[in-house]
Amino acid sequence: MGFDINTVLNDMAKAIKDEVKVNIGDIKEYADKILENEKESLEELGQARVSGEIDDETFEREVEREKKVVEAELLTIRIMTKALAQKAVNAAIDVFVKAVKLAI
Repeated sequence: MGFDINTVLNDMAKAIKDEVKVNIGDIKEYADKILENEKESLEELGQARVSGEIDDETFEREVEREKKVVEAELLTIRIMTKALAQKAVNAAIDVFVKAVKLAI
């Protein structure tokens, strides 16, 4: 059996796409969960400012606090994304190694 780099690259691209497709849902679900968890706090904050219960300074301070909370949560997504990238790379390299072994 021969070694056709174009076929191998196509197979590697498919392996990457398949890996991402399988795991991207977890990342999206987690992002949705973050926003859902913050929904009540953000709603209360928005309502407090709209009703005049808090002033601009307090509002801005609380927005910065909420921003830090969401940013901390998003760091988990960064880790999840890195893990997904590693799985995709591993899948692609596995395809390459198998193609070379088959050609030998």
